[in-house]
Amino acid sequence: MSFSIIILAAGKGTRMNSKIPKVFHKIGNLPMIFHVLNTSKQMKPKNVCMVVSSELGKYVNEIKNKYNNIKFILQEKQLGTADAVRSALHNNLFANSDISLILYGDTPLISYKSLKKSLENFKKTKSDLCVLSMTPPHTNHSYGRLFLKKDRVEKIIEKSELKDNQNHENLCNTGIMFVKTKHLKEKLKTIKNKNNKKEFYLTDIVEILSNEGRKVIHMQFPYFEFLGVNDKNDQAVVETQFQKNIRKKFLRQGVTLIDPSSVFFSSDTKIGKDVVVHPNVYFGPNVQVGNEVEIKGFCHIENSLIQDKASIGPFARLRDETKIDKEAKIGNFVEVKKSNIKTNVKISHLSYIGDANIEKNSNIGAGMITCNYDGFKKNKTFIGANCFIGSNTSLIAPIKISKNSIIGASTVIDKNIPEGTTVYRKSELIKKSNKK
Repeated sequence: MSFSIIILAAGKGTRMNSKIPKVFHKIGNLPMIFHVLNTSKQMKPKNVCMVVSSELGKYVNEIKNKYNNIKFILQEKQLGTADAVRSALHNNLFANSDISLILYGDTPLISYKSLKKSLENFKKTKSDLCVLSMTPPHTNHSYGRLFLKKDRVEKIIEKSELKDNQNHENLCNTGIMFVKTKHLKEKLKTIKNKNNKKEFYLTDIVEILSNEGRKVIHMQFPYFEFLGVNDKNDQAVVETQFQKNIRKKFLRQGVTLIDPSSVFFSSDTKIGKDVVVHPNVYFGPNVQVGNEVEIKGFCHIENSLIQDKASIGPFARLRDETKIDKEAKIGNFVEVKKSNIKTNVKISHLSYIGDANIEKNSNIGAGMITCNYDGFKKNKTFIGANCFIGSNTSLIAPIKISKNSIIGASTVIDKNIPEGTTVYRKSELIKKSNKK
């Protein structure tokens, strides 16, 4: 049976108090909608359709640049979830789709594992509709309640519509459902907006199908997978849960996190085997770490590749397409930007390395800096293999120091240095008595 996915992402997100559309606020340094689209892609649907509002504007192009074959449907007025799905179904994409999966752009933690299990069970049980359900850890929430009859879902009542005399459990609707597409096409047009909010609720289709004797089931999953984002407080809660999830993943994979709660990852962080990460380390986007690497405390790393057996930190910063080769050492208070640091290079203390290439086995003394910016453009520094660069040296780029060279401490280098050369500047030491 073929199936398609409808992602509802037309909410205005006014409570976010931001110019950025709600679904483009980030969890793990990735927009929420990209989390949902990545999971959708794993499901291998026939079609993926996003229902959006005009406020998404230029951000649609960001989605198009990253994901192929996403179709966008404009919901001109926000009249409820049923109206949003109706907007999608007007498109011929769903003409040959047997099953539709309804997802939400502001619910980024739903897992592929849960969706796959639900789809398999939906097909196996020959159901007409399957609601993904959960039980929150408290009753102070805005989720609609499921009402069951003999293990079938009889209806869902939204929180705003619940009456005091209605007995109910705390089994809640997540909003996510699998449903036969033909039922959506036939029944959505019968849904009315006779409710307190005057909206067309997609959940009303549950009672409609149940009353017809259709098979409506639910599958229950952990509450945290369905945490939604409506404001900045929700975003912080979801970010915290995301970090818990990804820390557990890395611990299972053999990464040592000395204080897991103080280490922050991005959604695309990749880490190899037998890596040790000390407390208070931040991994920004596009970081890949090899095997047997040690990352000491208070490091900030983004857009960088760190290869096997390298040592980073403490208090180091790596950024902007930096590559650290095997067994290299980046020590305390060292910043490396857009540079290639080759095998067994040691930069142990208090240095800035920008737009540089440092070849293998070179040693960089404390306080050495590459002066890469001349006020107009960034310039390159090249340091050959087996060089020794003394402390407090300034390299005025563009500059090339050829292999096997030695640069004395406190030297300013503004000309290229030939292979095997020792260079230093000797200034006279002046001594005067301070006695009057």
